[in-house]
Amino acid sequence: MSPAPPAGRGRGSDGDPLDRLSREALRPYYLLYGEESFLIERALDVLRGRLLVPGRPDTRRTLWGDEDAGRLAAALADLASPPLFGGSQVLVVRRADALRDEAEARVLEALPTLGPGGTLVLVARVADQRRRLAAACIRGGAAYGFGRVDDRGAAGWVVRLARERGVDIAPAATQELLDRSGIDLAVLAGEIDKLALHAGQGARIEPTHVRSIVAAVRQHAVEDLTAHLARRNAAGAARALRLLLAEGEPPVRLVAFLGANFRRALHVAELSEAGVSQAEIAARLRMPPWLVTRIAGQGRAADLERSLHVLRRLDVELKSTRPAEAVFEAAVLEIALGGR
Repeated sequence: MSPAPPAGRGRGSDGDPLDRLSREALRPYYLLYGEESFLIERALDVLRGRLLVPGRPDTRRTLWGDEDAGRLAAALADLASPPLFGGSQVLVVRRADALRDEAEARVLEALPTLGPGGTLVLVARVADQRRRLAAACIRGGAAYGFGRVDDRGAAGWVVRLARERGVDIAPAATQELLDRSGIDLAVLAGEIDKLALHAGQGARIEPTHVRSIVAAVRQHAVEDLTAHLARRNAAGAARALRLLLAEGEPPVRLVAFLGANFRRALHVAELSEAGVSQAEIAARLRMPPWLVTRIAGQGRAADLERSLHVLRRLDVELKSTRPAEAVFEAAVLEIALGGR
């Protein structure tokens, strides 16, 4: 694969891509790519905040590159035409790297026709410069990369998220939080929400706060649940889930850890299905070879993507008033049974 710009930078411009998105002049189209889905969702929020004005009419639509090709032409035509009652239009195409050649050509043809009031946002896992659409976005300076964070990057985000919530956090507390929760940014954001409420506005989060509020994740039990789901063992998955919930594992955090496991398995599956060897997968994803071997058989990329879709829906449902255990078990069974 031809290299894309380093994640976190766009062609010809340095700095934090989220900061660039918030201050640069608006564009008619964007390509948001990378493996850090938490940051991509933040980027989408930044763009929506700038493009969609509260109190004014707007049209927002989301399509999936591997599922909605038949509706893409009509959506692009609508985007290029001013809405009857004014306002902004935003079309988000997720999994844009899965667009077939014909659909990709249609998007390429549409790019020059886009103007004020109509914005196209492409979301992809990779920006392969051998593909004409990705190459055009990169050449136009419209590509923004969000690579996975490492331990150092996660520590920086802990500080940033804490400040956004009006609190400070001691370095030792940051390390304690990472030791207990890992480096998944969605998980860390949820834990910092709780810590900020506990410490109070303007306070400093100390290691004692973290130890009293943040339980160490039961990683072995989560891996066990993931393995049951990968093997389509519905009964085993249900038992593992009930054990985790009975031991007090917060459902929202459990969803985040399952999501991290499934995203990791999806990355491996996508490369494996493309004919990449396990040794090369380990090098590309910066994983130990034994870990690649262990998760290599956890399912086809399409199945893992569907599982992640179920988990995204579950995350929303858990934040409603529905009973957590019932809705979580229904989602687990949906994943384990594979839609049967």
